[in-house]
Amino acid sequence: MKLPAANAEFKTLSKQELHALADALLSAEPNAIDYCAKFVVSETKGLWHGRARAMMCRRLKHCALSRNIRASLLRCIIGRLQTGEFSEQFKDQLRLALHLDPKQTLSACQEALLNAKPYVRRYAAWALALPRGDNAA
Repeated sequence: MKLPAANAEFKTLSKQELHALADALLSAEPNAIDYCAKFVVSETKGLWHGRARAMMCRRLKHCALSRNIRASLLRCIIGRLQTGEFSEQFKDQLRLALHLDPKQTLSACQEALLNAKPYVRRYAAWALALPRGDNAA
């Protein structure tokens, strides 16, 4: 399968490069935030990509995000929940979505409780069971 241009640039990133990208978020540089957000919404499945997404999501919660980046991340993460198309450590993505827009994320989780895929229902139930004060943690 040929990746769209936006995802092609991420497909060849090594574990070390991905870790360096996630580390760049610690300084909250706008270019790093933009690039990491684009990586999180990309649909690559390379070595360590799921773990890198999780690390980036944990760190993005502490960055000032533009409205467009917030909307893009939220739309992507909720879409992954609804379709069941996600990989390892998806809880970190869900936590980011809860941080970005708790109301919309919880609503999507409520709907996902009716999903035919049992693992989607489990993730949705997990998110709904979180104490409300800890959603952004």
